[in-house]
Formats: sequence, structure tokens, C-alpha cells
Amino acid sequence: MKGLSSRILLLLAFLSASLSGGDSCYEPMDPDPYLYFSHKTAYQLIFNSKFKPVPYCRPTFVWMFIRSGTSYPNTNESLAIRQLHQFKDRVIKNHEERRNGNLCKNVLDSLKRWEFEVNPTSEDDISPQGRMDMQLLARRTKDKMSEVLVKEINKNTFKIYASEERKVMNSAEEFSKTMFGDNFKYNVPIEKVQSNSSFIGLESCPKWTDAIQNSEASLFRKSPEYMEMVSQISKRLGFLENITDSIVHAMYESCRYNKALVIESYPAWCGLFTRQELQLLEYYEDLDYYYKYGYGSEINTKVGCPIAKELMGYLSAVAKNDSDRPSAVFRFGSSAGLLTTLLALDVAKDPVPLTHYNYHAQYRRQWRMSQVDPFSGNFAAVFYKCDQGDEENKVMFYLNEGVYDYPGCNVGLCSWKFIENKFRHYLGPNGCDEEVCRDQSRASGVRSVVWVVALIPIALAYLRV
Repeated sequence: MKGLSSRILLLLAFLSASLSGGDSCYEPMDPDPYLYFSHKTAYQLIFNSKFKPVPYCRPTFVWMFIRSGTSYPNTNESLAIRQLHQFKDRVIKNHEERRNGNLCKNVLDSLKRWEFEVNPTSEDDISPQGRMDMQLLARRTKDKMSEVLVKEINKNTFKIYASEERKVMNSAEEFSKTMFGDNFKYNVPIEKVQSNSSFIGLESCPKWTDAIQNSEASLFRKSPEYMEMVSQISKRLGFLENITDSIVHAMYESCRYNKALVIESYPAWCGLFTRQELQLLEYYEDLDYYYKYGYGSEINTKVGCPIAKELMGYLSAVAKNDSDRPSAVFRFGSSAGLLTTLLALDVAKDPVPLTHYNYHAQYRRQWRMSQVDPFSGNFAAVFYKCDQGDEENKVMFYLNEGVYDYPGCNVGLCSWKFIENKFRHYLGPNGCDEEVCRDQSRASGVRSVVWVVALIPIALAYLRV
């Protein structure tokens, strides 16, 4: 009787294992899923809104560079993701007919339900989530900077610049509508920045294209860690040979776009990667951007120079109590524009360069796009006038609404003299190479503003003579 009971228990265990996909089947068991997907990370997952007023100081000027909100995939990305519908059928066939796959039943069922279609007219445009990102960012900015933003709303007190890209312009409009009201176009019109200007990024820059020969990211795809990842994913999905790298990246694109577009979801393709594999793919993307838009290429600093020069010109004008300068400047651009700006301002700089061979040593890297350049990523500078302390003029910087603490500052609050000295090279007439990636003319007219500000003391000196 005892032996019969044992056999029954074993049979029940076998049936239970068969129904669940077997003991060796794969399903994500992490109670805290990894949701950091490099530069396509949802902003709601990383932003830091723990803003506190600075004691004995009042904000007098705000400058922000804002990347466009969560967008739909572009045409090429949509094509790649669309191919996954056929690939999905092959994965299901591997499991149900060939019995080769290792996915648990609930993971396979989730994959069966997966659908992803983007209307061609919406490709590379801001999504409903992106519009909400912009609205919420504007509300929080308005609440935090109420002392600056209560002034009369007109094109002299507030400046808004945006590139011609549809998703960027739509992001600017959504932000401005929340910040300044439905009639913002009459009071604070958005000034378009030409597509051939370095103020929006590098895509149309021949010098940048020639300079970027990113072998590091390509070499990383040939590394033992990366090749092992492709092998494990292939086996997990039931393939006897390795799937192509393009399929792996289509899976990854679908995963991170689905998550960014629907924050509450846990996308089917995300569930096919382990935590370690997602971190490996994140590093690949970060490495790619390190050389395309970051510290890996010297030309990127030159491209970011005009925006850094603009910012320093405005801060200098505020320090000199120039009444003609605006109260706030909001600049909307691409991921490339934001990153080259951060680069020019020494943000997220690692002491050791990112390479294809030091992945494990870069676990705590500063150049982590999920934290630096997510959808709706932004960088702000706020000028404060203070009643106490050793200096009246202070500046604080915010990266994705969290305080960015430069070495030499006091928990993020910097002496203007310190910042002026740190970035003094942007204040001179020869601060930037005029020929890098842009026309001699400046579509936004910012250079004229900065030069007028710089010439005011000289003009006053002549008037006193």
C-alpha cells in the first residue's frame, strides 16, 4: 500500500510538472523586474521630484533642455518589430509541435496574446503617454518655480525653442499649453530651430558622421558574454541554432517600447529575457551612445558647445542683473541634443571610458542612459538670489528633476563664481567652433541675445565718457 501511494504521488508530481511546463521551463521569477532600457526608458520610472526650496534663496531664472516625450517607434523600428509576429509563430511551433522550447506555459500564453501595430501616420510621433509626460513635467516645474513663472507671460519674459521634428514640436506644444495656457501660441510662440543646427543634435552633421566609427559597440556584440546571451535565448525559445542578432534587438525594442507606451504593462517580450540579459543589452546601448553622442568622440563636445555657451550667457546676464534677459528659457530637442549638452557641461562623466571589454567594471557607471537620457529626459539650471551666505548669486542644476551635484558645490548648490570659473571658456567670443554642424546663421536668434548682453557694459562705459 505504501509503495502504491508513492507511485501515485510521483504520478501526480509528473502531471503537475507537465501542465506547468516542467521543472526546467523558464519564466521570470524576479519580484522586482528590471525596467531600465537605456535611452528608451519610461520617464515615470526614474524621475526624481523631491524638490525642496533653497533656504534664504529665491529663484530668479530657469533654463531647461527637454527631450521629447515617449514616442512611437520610427519606420525602421516598426518594420523590425512587425517581423516578430512571424517569429512568434515559430517560437510557439517549437514548443507545441517540436517540443524544443523551455518557456513555461504562462510565458508562452502571454506571447500568444502579444500584438503590436503602429499606424504609419503615428510613427516617430509623440504618444499619449508622451503627452502626459510633458503635462506632468510642466505642472511640477510650474509648482517648483512659481516665483519665476508668475511674471507677465509674453515672448520677452519667456522663450521656447523646438526643433522641427514632429515629436519634438508636439512635446513643446503640450508642455507650453500646460505651462502657459491654451493661448500660449499668441503670448509665447514656439520658435523653430532649423534642422541643420547643432541645437537639435547630430543626425544631419557630416563631420559627425565621418568621425563616428563606433567599433566598440560592434566588438561588444562579439564578446563571450554577448554571444552566450544569444545562445541561451535561442535555446530558451526552442531553436537548435542561434537566432540572428537583429531578432534579439527586435525583441528588445518591442519590450522597451511596449513598457514605455503602457507603463502598467509587463510586455511579453520582456519576459523572455533574464535580468542579466537585460543589463547586458542596456550596456550595449549605453556603449553605442557613448561613442555616438558622448565622451567617446571629441567632436560631440564641440557640437554641444553652442547650447552650453547659450546657458552661460544667460546665467552671466542674470548675475549682472540685466533686466532685458528672459525669466525662463525652455529648449526642446532630440536625445542627441540633450546628451551633447550634458557632455559639454561635464555631466555623467566616468573616470574610465566605456569599452567592449570592461562591461563588468562599469556596473556603477555614470553614463547610464536610463538615468540620464530616458524619454522626456531633461536638464535644468536655476539661478538663485540669496540673502545669507558668502555670496548672493547661486546656481543649482537638476538632471531629470533630481539635484545634480557638481564636485565643488554644496549638496548641489553652487557658487556662481565657481560655475563661472568652471565654464569660463564658454563666455568668451571664441568659445565655440562656428563651423561644427551648423550654419553661420542661428535660427533661434540666441547668439544675438547673448552678444547684446555682453555688449551692454561696453556701451555703458562709452556713454559715461
